[in-house]
Amino acid sequence: MHAQVPTLIPHQGVARNGAGEPLSNVNLTARFTIRHETADGTVVWQEQQSLQTNSLGLFTAQLGSVVSLADVNWSNGEKLLQVELDLGSGFVDIGTQQLLSVPYALHARSVDLQVSPIGDTLFVGDGSFVIVPGISQANSNNSGGGGSGGGTTTGNTLHSCGAPNVHNPNLGNGSMTDQEGNVYKTIVIGTQEWMAENLNTSIYRNGDLIAAVLNNAAWSSTNTGAWSYYNNDESYECPYGKLYNWFACIDSRELCPVGWHVPSDGEWIVLENYLGGATTASGKVRSLGYVSDGSGFWPNSDVLVTNESGFSALPGGLRGSTGNFGSLSGAAYLWTSTDGGNNGPWFRRVIFDSFAIQRFDGYYVDGFSVRCLRD
Repeated sequence: MHAQVPTLIPHQGVARNGAGEPLSNVNLTARFTIRHETADGTVVWQEQQSLQTNSLGLFTAQLGSVVSLADVNWSNGEKLLQVELDLGSGFVDIGTQQLLSVPYALHARSVDLQVSPIGDTLFVGDGSFVIVPGISQANSNNSGGGGSGGGTTTGNTLHSCGAPNVHNPNLGNGSMTDQEGNVYKTIVIGTQEWMAENLNTSIYRNGDLIAAVLNNAAWSSTNTGAWSYYNNDESYECPYGKLYNWFACIDSRELCPVGWHVPSDGEWIVLENYLGGATTASGKVRSLGYVSDGSGFWPNSDVLVTNESGFSALPGGLRGSTGNFGSLSGAAYLWTSTDGGNNGPWFRRVIFDSFAIQRFDGYYVDGFSVRCLRD
């Protein structure tokens, strides 16, 4: 991926006498100086060359052929080129001008490139990155994200951490890697592809950190994106992921990775309609197993749970608008990206003793789980 950049800059000029007439076929010495930021700024590079003009007074030079340009820091500030000519009576300054885009291609030789240890994230330079969808076979320790069940891949642990009965073993899962390198199972439901696990990133798509807010007062008063673990306890990260306020869901830096987004209220309705309507869909989206016998995460109830959709909802609870935590193991709270207006943003609740996927409006500073939807 490193550019094969020759460390030379071509330069041409015309030597003229005091009357402005070209000096044809004369020998001269040219001194080239690169200055930092201004015409009289710090000298960061300099060389001299013995040249000859042609019949039109034109001279040509390859800057860097005498003194290497390799040590010029092109990534830091503007650079200006000063040209001086000596025809035998000392150097005469013929002008200084800013170097434009072509010389800065030399910086491509030193751009830092790194590949994430898991997933398919190529980090380029200072914080920029490219995500290639899917799991790259170039990562030799990765056996891929497809298949069924809630197990782990070789070398990479899926976000469900191998917990039993999270996913439907009779359905095939895809995979997705977020901007932090976390790997998730995905599931196609009708015309949509959803994450089959809760989001767990602590950075936005552009690499900026999402604030981790622990203090209740700070949580309730913030008006920017924030996340926390349930009860501020990292042990809940697996398998519940992080709880995000709504500001994080709509931040322009994007909470979900490239190719994915926080679903709208309308997109949730599409899912519910595909499952036969919200009033009967709860058991179709919940992971199997019960807390009482150690086979899963949900309490017992009269609701028939099949997880036939493969959505695999988990009861990760919530963080309320005052910073309090609640409903762990009893309900899943999941954001939409749609603001309901005066009543606040819409969210979905899947609770252990209801047959319905419930639709409510909440507070902007509520902390709920997020499931991303493919664009």
